[in-house]
Amino acid sequence: MASQAGKHEQPTAAPPAALSVLFILLWSTGFITARAQAPFDEPLTFVFARFALTAVLFAGAVAWKRGTILIGWRAVGHNLVAGMLLHGIYLGCVFFAVTSGMPAGIAALIQSTAPIFTAVLAGPLLGERVAIRQWMGLAISLFGVTLTLSPKLGAAGFTLVPITVSLVGLTALIAGGFYQRMFVAKDRMTVANFYQYIGGALIVMPFMLVLEPLRLVTHPVYLASLAWAVVVLSFGAFSLYIYFLRTGAVTKAASLMFLVPAVTSVIAWALFGEVLTPVQILGGVVTLAGVAFAQRS
Repeated sequence: MASQAGKHEQPTAAPPAALSVLFILLWSTGFITARAQAPFDEPLTFVFARFALTAVLFAGAVAWKRGTILIGWRAVGHNLVAGMLLHGIYLGCVFFAVTSGMPAGIAALIQSTAPIFTAVLAGPLLGERVAIRQWMGLAISLFGVTLTLSPKLGAAGFTLVPITVSLVGLTALIAGGFYQRMFVAKDRMTVANFYQYIGGALIVMPFMLVLEPLRLVTHPVYLASLAWAVVVLSFGAFSLYIYFLRTGAVTKAASLMFLVPAVTSVIAWALFGEVLTPVQILGGVVTLAGVAFAQRS
């Protein structure tokens, strides 16, 4: 495993500022999408449809560039595993938890702790040095995230089952990020994404068939949520995240997750009328400062 890390070692520059802002805004809407579609359909059915449609889009992108999806069985296998982790398990768990009643902000808080675990593992897995300044930035950001979501910690839905499912999703997000960097970083992104979304669909499908009734949903809010999830989130936000993982330090790319809960809270306030308190605003500012501190190291 160590040899694989060295083989794919890349420069550890922070992600470009403009792309970082775009990524944070797009990624934050994923939790809003999970809440918006929840009244209309089962979570895993929604996620499966999202993955299947996204795979079709990436297949079209490959064809449009006159490329080929033939990359060898080993590469296909690695991309399927990466997709199962980063898409299937992570997103399946997030949507299941939110649909089970967990507030979108709480779900975002749990997933935003990924940078801490990523920083701990970056050294032994990738040989990536995490500087003291980065650790300080991560600590500041974690404090800011806690401030941002502290008014919601007693909310309904913060129970054992959705918490456990969210922790499984968090584990898959972390593992998927490392797997992406270590084993598929040199595959063409359009082809890699095609196989990774197939991998996500494959792991979600059996659970969907066993746990959920299959039905056709045509409500405009559901269809709009699905379209946003496919085009903006899967085709856009996840592609940016994978680009960050491939071209920069894993720790710095993951640290952007800290800003997601604050942005999610603002969007939830705008769309759903959720209360945004002065403490939450202060938490967002502290989180931003921590991320900026870590990114500059």
